[in-house]
Amino acid sequence: MLATPSDKLPGDRLQNAAPGEPVDMWIYSAFPKDHWVARKAADFTHVEHPGTAIKIENNLYEIVTIQETAEPGYQLRYGLKKWEPQHTARHVIRYTPQTQAQSAADYLEEAHTQALRARILWLFPLAGLAPDTVQRAWEKRTTLNMALVSAGSAMMFLGLAYTLHVTLGRSQERPALLALIYYLALESFARLLWIVTSGKPHGSLLLALPYLLWEAVAQPEERARKKEEWLKFSFEGDEVMRRPGSGYLVIRSMLFDDILAGTQPVRFEGAVYQTLHWHKEGKGLVRRWVYELEKTIADPSKGKYREYTHPRSPERQKAVEAYTHRLDLTQSFALLWGAYPRREQLRLEIKYQFAAAKFTAITAGFLLAAAVLQIWASVLWHTTVYALVGPIYLVFESLYRLYQSKVHGQPAGSLAGYVLGLFIHSPE
Repeated sequence: MLATPSDKLPGDRLQNAAPGEPVDMWIYSAFPKDHWVARKAADFTHVEHPGTAIKIENNLYEIVTIQETAEPGYQLRYGLKKWEPQHTARHVIRYTPQTQAQSAADYLEEAHTQALRARILWLFPLAGLAPDTVQRAWEKRTTLNMALVSAGSAMMFLGLAYTLHVTLGRSQERPALLALIYYLALESFARLLWIVTSGKPHGSLLLALPYLLWEAVAQPEERARKKEEWLKFSFEGDEVMRRPGSGYLVIRSMLFDDILAGTQPVRFEGAVYQTLHWHKEGKGLVRRWVYELEKTIADPSKGKYREYTHPRSPERQKAVEAYTHRLDLTQSFALLWGAYPRREQLRLEIKYQFAAAKFTAITAGFLLAAAVLQIWASVLWHTTVYALVGPIYLVFESLYRLYQSKVHGQPAGSLAGYVLGLFIHSPE
């Protein structure tokens, strides 16, 4: 039995295989182990591929099978067999109490992270109310875009405040409720304005003030350390990878570089390269843009080529960081821009890869659902006919915008977008 660092997981159990079984040893595990892969048998198109090599004390084993088990407390059992000498062990994993304790700790940490991620997504209206420092910590741990979560929360509470005002807020017998509705609307709009302008999450003042007070009184050193760590964050340099013996080049970057993503040849280290393909992988702080380039026979001294340097010049680095920030704002708040005027949506589509027709349809669907809900609430609470004017307009406007986006593939603006555009400006 191998110990683990937590009582939540039992230690691995090693058991000799019974006579006649195709393995020499079984390892019962309470969780799936990273990089432990079973042997792949040969077929008509592939040769046999050995499983992961596991070293236990001075003996080398191969994982030949992985099976689910009904053994209480365990999920899987790994069948190990003595390593066959005709195979080459390219990578060996040492199996010791220390390595398995660390593996168990990593598994529990990942499980907690995924559980936190699921709770944030399911409860995003409430999660977006959390203090800014808490949301940034969640973003770092889960790689979720907490600015988008916070903006969604603000928009939902703004809609809730408007609905409550229409259905309940007209009663003069409830001044406290009326004050709460007005505060909710004002704070939600201010939060949304801050989030879109800064590109950072922003919680509710009602939760932030008690949290900041507690943090300042109870943990002043910890607060200063967290603030210093956050301010020290900066974009890391690009990673340039070369394939030996070829002119193939791969550049991984935290930033979107229009030179590397363009169709024109690029000069780099005295040679001319042509971009073959680029894509984005990962989210949050682990997000990277990957550019694939191939060397050409063009003479770099003849012709005008845009140049990529590694590292970039300070001026170029600042320009690329600024463009990436605006690109993030465009993509993160696409639901907001989808309600803006048609000309504004087309500009964002050309400059920042904004899917104008798609988000016109999405925002139209949201506004249509909100209008129907408000009509239902107005009828239920027997409000005046004037309360139905706005929702009925939204119904017809949303149907028209859905028709434009779905049938013609064109964006269409909303009256709400024109009003929001007076206060919240889209990325330039």
